[in-house]
Amino acid sequence: MLRTRLLRHVCLRLPLRCVALGAAAAVPAAHGSLHYATPITSRRGMPALLPVASSYTTMAAAAGTKAASTNKKRSRKGSDGISTMSSIEDLWSQLEQHYQQHSVLRYEHCERVLELLEANRSGERPGLTSGQLHFLLGACVPELLPVQSSSERLELFRRLWTQLLKVEQPTVSHYHTQLQMLHQNQLPLPDHRALLAEIAIYNGPADAALYSALLDVAGASGNMRQATELISEMRERSFPLSERNFHALLLAHARNGDLPGAEAVLNSMRAAGITPTLSTQALCFVAYVENAELSKAGELLKQHAGSFNAPQLLQMLRAVLSQMKVDENLMQQLMAELPSEYVDGVDVPPAINSLCIQLLHKGQAELMIQLIALLPAPKYNENQNIDGFAALLLQELFRARTPLNQMIQFATQLRQRGQNIRALEVLAELALRRQPAIALNCLEALNAAGEPLRPHYFWPLLLQQHKREGESGVLRLLGDMQRLGVECDEQTLRLYVLPHLWQTLQQPLQALQQLDAVGVRASQSLVHVLAQQLQHQQVSEALELLQRYPTRVQPSLLLQPLAALAVHMRATKRYELFAQLTQALQQRSLQRQEDFVGSLLLQMCAPQTRLRQEPAALLRFVHELHRLQLQLSPAAAESLLSLSSNGDADTRQTLAQTLQKMRNPELTLPADIAAAAGGFIKHPRDMSLDELECHLVELEAKQLNTRGVLRRLLQLSVRDGRLERALELVAKCEALHVQTSPGMLASILDLHIKLKNLPRAQQSLQRLQTTYPGFLVDEHKLIDYAALLVAEGQLDAAKELLQKRSEQHKITGGDYVIKNVWQLLTNVAQMAAKESSAASATTPESAGRSLTLETFQFLRKLGYCQSHNALLGPVVREWLLRGDMDGAVAEFQRLATRHNHTPLQFELLSLLVKLSNGDATELARFSGTTKESAQQHLVTVTSTVSRVHGAANMNSALLLALAESGTETQLRRLIINPEFRLNHDLLLKNCEHLGQEGAVRTLLRLARGVRGLQRTIDEQRIYDMLLAQFAKTNNYEGALDLYERLQADDELKVSQEFIRNLVKLLQLNNVEIPSSIAMRAQIR
Repeated sequence: MLRTRLLRHVCLRLPLRCVALGAAAAVPAAHGSLHYATPITSRRGMPALLPVASSYTTMAAAAGTKAASTNKKRSRKGSDGISTMSSIEDLWSQLEQHYQQHSVLRYEHCERVLELLEANRSGERPGLTSGQLHFLLGACVPELLPVQSSSERLELFRRLWTQLLKVEQPTVSHYHTQLQMLHQNQLPLPDHRALLAEIAIYNGPADAALYSALLDVAGASGNMRQATELISEMRERSFPLSERNFHALLLAHARNGDLPGAEAVLNSMRAAGITPTLSTQALCFVAYVENAELSKAGELLKQHAGSFNAPQLLQMLRAVLSQMKVDENLMQQLMAELPSEYVDGVDVPPAINSLCIQLLHKGQAELMIQLIALLPAPKYNENQNIDGFAALLLQELFRARTPLNQMIQFATQLRQRGQNIRALEVLAELALRRQPAIALNCLEALNAAGEPLRPHYFWPLLLQQHKREGESGVLRLLGDMQRLGVECDEQTLRLYVLPHLWQTLQQPLQALQQLDAVGVRASQSLVHVLAQQLQHQQVSEALELLQRYPTRVQPSLLLQPLAALAVHMRATKRYELFAQLTQALQQRSLQRQEDFVGSLLLQMCAPQTRLRQEPAALLRFVHELHRLQLQLSPAAAESLLSLSSNGDADTRQTLAQTLQKMRNPELTLPADIAAAAGGFIKHPRDMSLDELECHLVELEAKQLNTRGVLRRLLQLSVRDGRLERALELVAKCEALHVQTSPGMLASILDLHIKLKNLPRAQQSLQRLQTTYPGFLVDEHKLIDYAALLVAEGQLDAAKELLQKRSEQHKITGGDYVIKNVWQLLTNVAQMAAKESSAASATTPESAGRSLTLETFQFLRKLGYCQSHNALLGPVVREWLLRGDMDGAVAEFQRLATRHNHTPLQFELLSLLVKLSNGDATELARFSGTTKESAQQHLVTVTSTVSRVHGAANMNSALLLALAESGTETQLRRLIINPEFRLNHDLLLKNCEHLGQEGAVRTLLRLARGVRGLQRTIDEQRIYDMLLAQFAKTNNYEGALDLYERLQADDELKVSQEFIRNLVKLLQLNNVEIPSSIAMRAQIR
């Protein structure tokens, strides 16, 4: 949205009192723009535009066509850049903010605004106002767009003019802006008569001011023929020649190398009674410089020393700097002539800033450095920013790809002269953000200047080095930090170093030595290396490390990984080893009076942990700790005893006695641990579902406010799939008129989606969007909602919903929503299969169309997903649901070729094996398929899988498919073939997956098939795998059924390990052990 200040300035004419466009006595802009020479008194105001906008009305169609064709080349890049911007208003605010801060414009901002305007052909979105477009038209000058060439600024102007024609008919002020743009860019006007005729149609005949502007353009471009014609036409219309007109003629002669002609113009001025002013002398200076008459220019400057004002001096300075070989003496004299009120500021004056940017992008960084060196050091007030001087130029160093040595030279000199004492810091920060490859050199320069470096300066470099050179790059940078005297602190080590040294840490001793060699002492890194080892359950290695490095550590940093490790140690019954590790840490603790043992035990018994529900296991840990003479504080002992209230009397009594022996009154429990273990009521956000239910009952009994608990309980119930309870909570919230939150409404939406209640889900989504329009629904919930729409046959509505989300917000997608996208595609496949018969009956060509594939490509284009084997499965499944095996195999081949994936590989192979064996049920399902065609398809699919994954991997998949759908004879024949090679690791992995999916029959058939053939996998290992899966899910009934099946096989002898594991599972569930098992396990 255009601010009031911008609207006011956009419509103003150039506010130089020396210029009067209405009168015929204006000072011309000889070399460069009058904008450029005007000192900007307020950095907050928008530029005062000379009301001259180029009218390419006769070229509007051509310009629009050219802009559109240009956009085709950059549309993809432009759309990427604009995707983060929600509207033109946001882009305009960004453009305006940059101008207000730096008094120049970024071409990228103008380009992005234009791309949005040109993409908005139908006018659906609001565009720019005529005032805003007028501002951009007047900004196509060297002062405001210093980086671009004149031709690039002209092209930008033409595209903007095309947009202006869509808004309003150009006025005289717009044509003045056009002429001013051509003047300042020194561009010619091919046919001034055509332009005058165009202006006359809508704005009447031209006045003297317009002819003066035309003459300025002719003079600036050196077009003497056009200038002569304009003078003749002005005389015909009785327009008197003003000083401005003579200046234009003078410049025209000078640009043609005709200095005698320029002198003749001066004589004509005097003859006309117009005395040459200082503006005339400034223009003569420009003429001398452009024609290499530097001695005459120097004499003129000396003659009028102290008389020129800032705009005139800047006009002369620009002429000097535009030459191929710059006269540094003239440059220094002109800078010295600038009035103190112009150069005394807290930043580089805007006009000089723009000049310096031009020099940088021309590769003249040394000249820019010299120019800035001629400015005085700023004097700051108490509350002013001291690092703003030349800050924009420091940024432009990177945009102009300035050599590193010149970057450092410029920043160092700014610091030394007192112009910007933090220039090196600003340069280093910019390098870290924009070009990390040179940031280290900038930090070295900062260190050489005597500034202390801090570890966080190196965080971006650590990330960049790891990305470019891996772990060796991280270690090398740590060595550079040591060389620069920067000590790696705990935060840097924990967040930016060790997570990127995973491979190095596989050998902890060598890792500590390498870290020590680059300045990271063992006392710093040991505790973090230990944390890494504990997370990978390397307890013995951690103990060895503690013995090798007897340094003091802070064991409280290891409470979380130790508590996580305790879960594994309890499961593997290694209580003694855990106690030894705890003792080693306690002995090396920095805080000897802090209760580390008590803190650890309380952390292990945190809410929602299994150890809290098993006092017997807690007793085993406490017993081992007591055996090693470890002690804890009385507060910790009392808290642990209260946590074991759900145990039996004997366990509780034994635990109390052991804890009593371990008490040491001199130990103190840390305040945070004590508070967490105390009797304080937790916040509802930290409670489990059961705790929330109890808390709700308590609040209702006391008639207290239950709103927060109800909201939290509703969210957790939906998340955990307790849908019936969630419906009860929704009803209760509605009855109590509980104030809704966006999270609560999103959970209600998710609830109705999971219940497949589309009308209620639509109502919930509409209510959420109406009540909280700024709330962003999670992508996975939105995709689930789209899947529900598809399930109800509303595919177009689902696509529209997802398309709208992608247009308004950036899509994250990826593995985070892969299951949700899979369900959506599966619903599409089912819908397509239902509609396929009707479609084939009406339009035969639609029968060969894959609606699921189209939807997948649609989602992939929007960024919701990428090519993935699981997501391509529904594409093949659509053909299977249609009963079209030919289409399924053809689609399988296409997907394998295009995406290098083999979706539904196991299912397709198993199905083809059944069809090849003449399974009547499946042949009836696939009416167009015969045994022979199925065998041919099987050959095709196996060949495709071999091409993508290799023959060994294909054989592993085919073996499982035969175990699922083939005969035992086929299975055995395949296995005993000596040329049949397998990927054993992949086969075991697939077997484990089938075990998790409950495919017991398939694995049993595979086990019998490989019996006696050790070249593949061990039969007994498959049974152990199945039993382990039953134990993981606590399914003792399935385990007993498996045992009975194995016992019925006379040729098999179940291993003793299998029996022991089965007994453990039965004992865990307190199930009576059958006598046959008890005898084999030798249980009395």
